[in-house]
Amino acid sequence: MPVLCGILTSLCFAIASLLAQRGYHLAAAPWGAWITLVGNSVLLLAAHFLFYPETKFLAADNLIFIGVGLFVPGVTRVLSFRGVRVMGSSVTSTIINTTPVFSTVLAITVLGERPGPLVIAGVVLTVGGLITVSWVGAAASYRKLELIFPFLCALIFSLKDITVRWGLGDGGGQPVFAAAVAAVTSSVEIFLITRYVHGEKFTLPPLHVARWFIWSGLFTGGSFLFMYLAFSMEQVSVVAPLINSYVIFVLLLTPLMARRIETVTWRKVIGAGLVVAGIFMVSIGKD
Repeated sequence: MPVLCGILTSLCFAIASLLAQRGYHLAAAPWGAWITLVGNSVLLLAAHFLFYPETKFLAADNLIFIGVGLFVPGVTRVLSFRGVRVMGSSVTSTIINTTPVFSTVLAITVLGERPGPLVIAGVVLTVGGLITVSWVGAAASYRKLELIFPFLCALIFSLKDITVRWGLGDGGGQPVFAAAVAAVTSSVEIFLITRYVHGEKFTLPPLHVARWFIWSGLFTGGSFLFMYLAFSMEQVSVVAPLINSYVIFVLLLTPLMARRIETVTWRKVIGAGLVVAGIFMVSIGKD
């Protein structure tokens, strides 16, 4: 069940990314990310109150997920955008794809997890495949100090994994409501950043553009839902490589959803094969 939830997390996030990409391809939409987060929040809140009508709103544990929402995606968006602007998306995404390594190391040192050799090998294969997919061998034209930004982004993503697992690991938490708390916090933060830091006037895009972001938000909500459920049931070292493999589903879905926007290469196919092998090793080695 947790392995399935991890894979569904990546699938939903891949679909959400491609839908948002379609929206941005149609028109510049500075409020597109905010629309996505609002859709995410609405779906998670609806799902929680549908299945868990008795909610502990003022539980101290919820403060943990407010903190998660402040850092992901708020701070990570700033760090990743800085990396893309200075070094390009290839180098930035390659470094951010090392998140499962950070997550596994932190899970061992902080949470005391003891993953087996198959899980460790699966994490290495998964990260190797993700790097193969994203790396294009661009010549370095930036200061090496700039590398700190995508590395910090990967570290924060891994800290999110550790924090969510710690907050839900005893099995007595509210995983869907926890995801909703993080999503609502992120929605408020991104609104404030877009409006007052970037200075964008609040103007929603036309409906034919906004609908792509609305659907993206619903699938993002699905990814949050499955991710928090996975962390409530299984160790970080098992879940982290699964939920960070969405780039493979992007690769598989691109010919169907974004054929004119993205291209598929043999390097990406080889990387996808490594990730699939890594996920298989994690799934059979988790026990």
